[in-house]
Amino acid sequence: MPCCKDCISYKPKTRDTGECRINGDVPADRDSDRCPSRTFIPKPQK
Repeated sequence: MPCCKDCISYKPKTRDTGECRINGDVPADRDSDRCPSRTFIPKPQK
């Protein structure tokens, strides 16, 4: 299951937390199904 850290809107702050451009502070390992605004967009594959 993808997590917040896998979203294009996620910017890491520490190893365990980060900031979502839409939802504010979020845990890195929160399941994408729990995205409050349902705006999860996967980061492009490298």
